Amino acid sequence: MSAIGTVARWAAYTFFAGWYGLSVLQQMEKTKLARKVDPTSMAIPNWRFFAPLPARHDYNVLHRDRLRDGTVTEWREESLATPRSISQVLWHPRRRVEKTLFDVASELFQVSKEIDDPRRIQLTVSYLSLLNHITNRVPHADETESIQFLVAHSAAHEERVEPQLLFLSEWHALRAGTVDVAAAEPAPGTRGSDAGTENTEALL
Repeated sequence: MSAIGTVARWAAYTFFAGWYGLSVLQQMEKTKLARKVDPTSMAIPNWRFFAPLPARHDYNVLHRDRLRDGTVTEWREESLATPRSISQVLWHPRRRVEKTLFDVASELFQVSKEIDDPRRIQLTVSYLSLLNHITNRVPHADETESIQFLVAHSAAHEERVEPQLLFLSEWHALRAGTVDVAAAEPAPGTRGSDAGTENTEALL
C-alpha cells in the first residue's frame, strides 16, 4: 500500500475515533467541549435528539370515589400506557390518548408550582382536562357521589426509586346537582410543592 493510502487510512481512523469520543462527551451535561465543536448538535449525536429535556419518569394518574354512604374507595390507576403489540405499528389510536394524558399530567405539575392559589389551578386547562377525563372516561359505581384524582411520578424500570406524589386535587361532584361539602375546603397537598415529598408507594 502506498504512503498516501496509509496516511488516508490513519486519518480516517483518527477522525472516527475522535467523532466517537466527542459523541460520548456530548451525552454528559457538564461537558462543554462537544458543544463548542458542534453547537448545533447536527454532527455529533445526542441522546436528547427529540427533546432538549427528555422525560425521565413516568407520570401516574390515580383516582378514587366517595360513595353516598361516605365510603371512600381505594386509589385506582388510570393507565397512561397499554401493552404493545405488533399491530400497533400500523394502527394505534390509543397512543393519542396516552400522549395527551402524559402531557396534561406534566403540565398540571408545572402549573401547580407556578400558581400559589389552589382555586386558580382548578381553572387551568390541564386541571379541567384531567377532571373531565376522570369524570367521563373512567367507569364509576352508580352510588359514587364525588371523585378525586392525583398525579404522581415513578421510574417504571427503577424499583429503587420510590413513587412521589406531585399533585392532589380537591373532591368534585360526579353528577350535576350533587353537593360535595368536602369541596368547600382545599384538599391537603393540592399544590405540588406541598405534596412533592410524600411517598405514594402504597398507592401505585
